[in-house]
Amino acid sequence: MMLERSRDAKMSRLPQSEARTLAGTVVLVEDDADIGRLVEYHLQKAGFACRWFQTATNVIRETENQPPVVFLLDLMLPGIDGFELCQSIRKNELLRGQPIVILTAKTGEADRRLAIKSGANDYITKPFSPADLVTRVRALCQGGSV
Repeated sequence: MMLERSRDAKMSRLPQSEARTLAGTVVLVEDDADIGRLVEYHLQKAGFACRWFQTATNVIRETENQPPVVFLLDLMLPGIDGFELCQSIRKNELLRGQPIVILTAKTGEADRRLAIKSGANDYITKPFSPADLVTRVRALCQGGSV
């Protein structure tokens, strides 16, 4: 069965047979193409498949059947913002247990508190260390805290 591809989704470039042997799929919601490619590259290098969306519009619908091991969400997205998407994930019966990491340029303490209140497990500000990002994703996948 082939997954439906929306115009908002950027699928992993790894062959399907290789993707099954990885540590799991991370869903990245990031509208900046340069950051998206950087994150995708480092996650794939670390053994994760990456499913990349440039808007939040179809993320819930397209991930319910195959929940990711982690959601990585930017806050400043066109249309539905990352706070709202985070809350929607937490309200969804099929997705609510998945870890959520916020990856954003917003450095204010109020934004950090609102993200945690919205259901995020971790908050990383841009610019970020790709190695640190991968370490935090791995920790969340293993049920650890960051």
